[in-house]
Amino acid sequence: MVTAGYITPEARPEVFRYIDAANVDLKAFTERFYHKVTFSHLDPVLDTLRWLKHETDIWFEITNLMIPGENDEADETRRLCDWVLKNLGDNVPLHFTAFHPDFKLMDKPKTPAATLKRARQIALSAGIKYCYVGNVFDEEGQTTCCPSCHNVLIRRSWHDILEYNLDGNRCPCGETIQGIFSASDSRRKLRQGRFYPSLV
Repeated sequence: MVTAGYITPEARPEVFRYIDAANVDLKAFTERFYHKVTFSHLDPVLDTLRWLKHETDIWFEITNLMIPGENDEADETRRLCDWVLKNLGDNVPLHFTAFHPDFKLMDKPKTPAATLKRARQIALSAGIKYCYVGNVFDEEGQTTCCPSCHNVLIRRSWHDILEYNLDGNRCPCGETIQGIFSASDSRRKLRQGRFYPSLV
């Protein structure tokens, strides 16, 4: 399920009743952005993220679309990462993705790759173990490395997997890697040259 996470507490159990995995769009980390751009509020989205982590077994990841001049300041990124670490832990994957002008936001430029790299570095330095960039070509920013030995586990190029070194859900060094993996399927698809991971 791809969701904005703006769901009432009463509706959450029914909405997520048959969901195994979710990608939650955390659109920004200020109430100003949510009120001005989405006509909604930040706190209910944060509540949904906490609920997913502490009240369910649903695997979820977070995506933050970075829009120049709206939600791409380094300080906001630091506060977002600090909140994730404090409330969700260091194992929830965090994706920073590039904005491209479209629909009612044609007056904003596309997100520079440097902004995404900076955001990823802020997250990794803060202690988030799995952080990625998207909507731009950045092989390093799309690669999963072991948080213990730092060896490459999954090397991606857009939707292709070029290298896969997991044994089940473990790095060869023995570290358990958080995610949903099927080693046999992944290796078979890797041999075929294409792999479309859902949430790994």
